[in-house]
Amino acid sequence: MEEWPLLTINILAYNRRDDLRTTLQEITGNIDYPRDRIEIIVNDNASNDGTSEMVGSEFPGVRLFRIPRNVGIAGWNYGFVNGRGRYFLVLDDDSHPVGGVRDAVAFMEENRNVGVLACKIIGGAFTTLKRTDLQDWIGFIGAGAIIRREVVERIGGYADWMFLYSHEWEYGLRVLNEGFGIKYFERCVVNHRASSTHRSFKRLRTFTTRNELAIIYLYFPLRRMPVLMFRTFFWNMLKFRKDGLTTIGYALHGLLLFLKLVPSIRGDRRVVGEKVQEAYVSTFWSTQPVMMRLRKKLRSLAGKTG
Repeated sequence: MEEWPLLTINILAYNRRDDLRTTLQEITGNIDYPRDRIEIIVNDNASNDGTSEMVGSEFPGVRLFRIPRNVGIAGWNYGFVNGRGRYFLVLDDDSHPVGGVRDAVAFMEENRNVGVLACKIIGGAFTTLKRTDLQDWIGFIGAGAIIRREVVERIGGYADWMFLYSHEWEYGLRVLNEGFGIKYFERCVVNHRASSTHRSFKRLRTFTTRNELAIIYLYFPLRRMPVLMFRTFFWNMLKFRKDGLTTIGYALHGLLLFLKLVPSIRGDRRVVGEKVQEAYVSTFWSTQPVMMRLRKKLRSLAGKTG
């Protein structure tokens, strides 16, 4: 390309000063994209560990936004609003691109119908190992994705009511419903170093249950809600088979938080198109038919013991 488009690297940070330092060092030293066509934004979610001070003193070229309180994933929206790039590379404070950023932006330039490019995520609990290159996807992993500015301008940023977890799938519903595509791009690799700081299993299971129930409530017709909500709650609760009985309590807490949330999001209900609904239901783990999956598991267990 004669002139590469400006790329905004949009990073959310919260009390992981040393992890963020590593991320910024990797970006400024190793990213495979023209340095003069990059702007870096750090959105500090009210950290109290010296994160903002470290950025200001060690990386003066980084644009820093000090958010007065922890707003969760909505902190990325400061970067979406203030970033000047044609594309946003979204990262966690503990993730960094390993390679392929230039290829990813070139692909986006040539495929204007693609609104989000999901990077190949290595490391951490959530990876993209089961994906195939250029596969259509409805979700993505928020530790590494490239979002087209036009998408943000048309549908906005991340939902501020979610706070944590499952926001990529909620965003994916809105992206597809607006007519953009989401593809997995294997050549752009992001290493999610997955710091254990401020990562709680209780919080993961609680907010996942709450948010996945809220996604069904917001974007699906009333006639589909009972079945899909039952499936969503059932599969989140059934996690106890792997993660222990406390998961049942976390799922129940998530259900109560969802019921408490409903009055504040009722006005945001917007049923998405049927094709978008099916894309979500057919691929998302917690919307799968209960009896069909249980029978499959039972047959698998019978085969192992037979």
